[in-house]
Amino acid sequence: MFRRLRTYFFTGLLVLGPLAVTGYIVYRLFVWVDHLLGTTLRGGYIRPDGVPGLGFLTVIVLITITGALANNFLGRQLGTIVEALLLRVPVLSVIYGTLKEVGEALLGERRANFQQVVLVQYPRQGVYSIGLVAGAAPRSFDKATGKSLRGIFIPTPPNPTTGPVVYFPEEELIATSLRVEQAIKMVVSIGVVLPVEAGPGEPAAVVPPPAPASPGQG
Repeated sequence: MFRRLRTYFFTGLLVLGPLAVTGYIVYRLFVWVDHLLGTTLRGGYIRPDGVPGLGFLTVIVLITITGALANNFLGRQLGTIVEALLLRVPVLSVIYGTLKEVGEALLGERRANFQQVVLVQYPRQGVYSIGLVAGAAPRSFDKATGKSLRGIFIPTPPNPTTGPVVYFPEEELIATSLRVEQAIKMVVSIGVVLPVEAGPGEPAAVVPPPAPASPGQG
């Protein structure tokens, strides 16, 4: 009976654990976005603490309207003027420029980056790490090394968004058939969760030592 109850407990934990953690993350993200614009735009004029969900809906509407305005001629001209003003401020220019380039790489026309999973020999020869192709290296890097380099982001557990960016010659990249989400699952699970099509590696065959020669053999 005790073994059966223990089995039921761990089975329930495996079922409810991921659901609870996922639900909590989604809830906290929803609450953060919902309170992002303050109480007034959240319906503070209706009730003191605002209307739950109204702030979230307002943020979505504002983002959509901004995107619509930025796609027409007047919006593009206004955006160019605002961007030029921001880039003239010493500190803001670095912050704004960096965030804009990262956003364009992830959401814009360059979003094809980080879509290919490769294996690279890192941190030393003979040791292979999962890498995401980030893009081409600066031309100065190629000229300095005399090789065509590619930037590889190497995600590290437990937070796969952190890790080094290492530049490798293209001929040293080992292409894989993994999708990005499969690679991230492997990193987060510290290699425990494997892709379905891959499966665990077969154990290496043990080669028995050679039999000792008989006294009569040379």
